[in-house]
Order: sequence, then structure tokens, then C-alpha cells
Amino acid sequence: MTKTPEKERTPKYASPWYAKAGVVYFIGAGRPLIAVKIGVTQKDKVKQRLRAIQCDNHEPVELLGILSFDDGDKPLLQAERRERSLHTQFAAYQRIADGYVGHEWFSAAPELVAFIAEHTTAPEQLGYPRSVANIRERDGAER
Repeated sequence: MTKTPEKERTPKYASPWYAKAGVVYFIGAGRPLIAVKIGVTQKDKVKQRLRAIQCDNHEPVELLGILSFDDGDKPLLQAERRERSLHTQFAAYQRIADGYVGHEWFSAAPELVAFIAEHTTAPEQLGYPRSVANIRERDGAER
């Protein structure tokens, strides 16, 4: 097996992926709110991401807020770094240890919920749905 010469390797953040607009999203699970997922994706993939998370979750999920990253030459890299800093900031509420599947889920602590309310943009303001689920009440009525 031959190694790629040093000068031919792609620099660490040179991928076109990082040049795309990105978001940090906050998705809540449960009614009442039980947990919050702090994640990152491309700005044009938010609805797709919300659908995938709802599909994998037995609780209703709701897009609670968005932090947008549109400027600079690597907005998605900025979004990823902000996501990591938020994971550190709210580590006391992390439901699953770092490095394991599900580590992006946090208990819906008042401090985290207040941060979302104060620092994020409502999904509707950016043209995103709050939910993709058609929730049934216990009596069978839809809402």
C-alpha cells in the first residue's frame, strides 16, 4: 500500500462540504418536553433531518430553534464548531456519554430550554416546519 505524498493530500477542512450554509438545530422530543437533540446539518437539509429523527423516535419531535451559519468561506465548519461548544456548555445534561450513538441528546433542563428561547430563530421564521408529525391525542383526535 502506498501513501499519498504530503503535498498531494487534501487539507483538513478543504472539502466543499464546509463551504455550504449550515445550521445548528435544536429538536425536542416528547410532550411534555423530555429531551433535546443539538445537531448540525446543511441549511437545505433541515426538513429532511427532522423527518429522519421523527421516523426513528417514538415520541413526537419538534424543531425548537435554529442557529444559522451563512457567512464566511466555511459556514458549515462554523456550525460544527458551535455545535461542539454547545455540547460542552450543556454537558451536565447529556443523556448518553460522548463517543456513543445518541450523545447529541440532552435532558430538557430549564437552562437549555431558556438558551433555545433566547438565542435561536424560530423555525417558521426561516421557512421550516416545527413538526412533520400528525400527532394523535389519546382520544384518537389529530392535532
